[in-house]
Amino acid sequence: MDTPPWERAVARLRRQARMEAAQVRPVRWPALDVLMERALKERLQLPDLAGPWLPLTAGERTRLSLSGRWPACLSGCEHGTAERAFTLDEKVVLQLRTAAWRVSEPVLKELEEKNLIGPQADLSEEGREERDRLAAKLYPSSRIAREAVEDHWPDPQDDQVADAGAAGEM
Repeated sequence: MDTPPWERAVARLRRQARMEAAQVRPVRWPALDVLMERALKERLQLPDLAGPWLPLTAGERTRLSLSGRWPACLSGCEHGTAERAFTLDEKVVLQLRTAAWRVSEPVLKELEEKNLIGPQADLSEEGREERDRLAAKLYPSSRIAREAVEDHWPDPQDDQVADAGAAGEM
């Protein structure tokens, strides 16, 4: 190990592995960030999220920046998801956050009016059921992102994915 012949042998094996991988998938796919941005843009174009929305106010931006502002939400996604960080265009992120806030705004208002936000040990069974019913109507950014992946992620058999170019070109 750590000898010049050993390092050359490892380099040959790596080169061979790259060549074999290229033969398995001869078409180069875009990065996951690009695919995620495309899926989000498609999801945000559907009528329920397309807007037009009023821009977020400074107060709303502050509320969105606070951790724990969204009550728990049942997304209805069949598959579990793992958290992953993506580098997305800031305009897409703002569009996502604005749509999430505007769609959820009436439900959040109702939750606040009924005092159903936050941990409440003394909440009645009816109160819990009402909170859960309303929470299921929320559309936080994470729910929109999960739906984008589930409904708008490209099919691996689709050759158009590699030919489509950058995320901005749809």
